[in-house]
Amino acid sequence: MEEAGRAANEVKTSANKFLDGLKYMTSMEALNTVMGIANLLGLATAYGMSVWVMFISSYILAGLLPRQQFGVVHSKIYPVYFREIAYSIGLAFLAN
Repeated sequence: MEEAGRAANEVKTSANKFLDGLKYMTSMEALNTVMGIANLLGLATAYGMSVWVMFISSYILAGLLPRQQFGVVHSKIYPVYFREIAYSIGLAFLAN
């Protein structure tokens, strides 16, 4: 009988801890933390892609490819690049 009472108390304690965690996860404090991380992730991704495509990739490709192939490669890379930059900046704005 005593063990059943102890087990019931453990279940109630575990349920209360779970509900407390759920309340914290839906609180503004936790939401602000998640939004801050999303903002940082969006800005860092946009910045990293910009540096890579504009400075590193362009100079390497310009040095290695003939002019016509360089133009073809850029015509394939830039639409993807601009779309991903828009998504990253959109995430940063949404999280701000």
